[in-house]
Amino acid sequence: MDVKINTKPLKQIYNQLGLGDKGKVQTYLDKRVAENLQRYVSYKTGAQEDSIPIASDYGSGKVIINVPYAEYQAYSKKITKRVGLRGTRPFERMKSDKGQSILNEVSKYARRLSK
Repeated sequence: MDVKINTKPLKQIYNQLGLGDKGKVQTYLDKRVAENLQRYVSYKTGAQEDSIPIASDYGSGKVIINVPYAEYQAYSKKITKRVGLRGTRPFERMKSDKGQSILNEVSKYARRLSK
């Protein structure tokens, strides 16, 4: 008994569901991550927070903080001070705090698109 299943390539399926690069679901996910990350980055002049929506290319799967000192402030072992949510390792802390709620929002959004 032979069974033959004809399917589309995986990349094409992802794109139809909005999960590929520049897809609607990926763009929504990037925007939600960027919005939540803004509350976690260091804030003195607001340059890091302001650079996120400007530098990030929503839909690419990357959220960019485009200031030269961002990496030092995020990952330096010399900096230990935190003020509220803001401080070192902003993405990791945001992901542990908000990760599941972001995924729930994105899955609801994807379900709305598929109807």
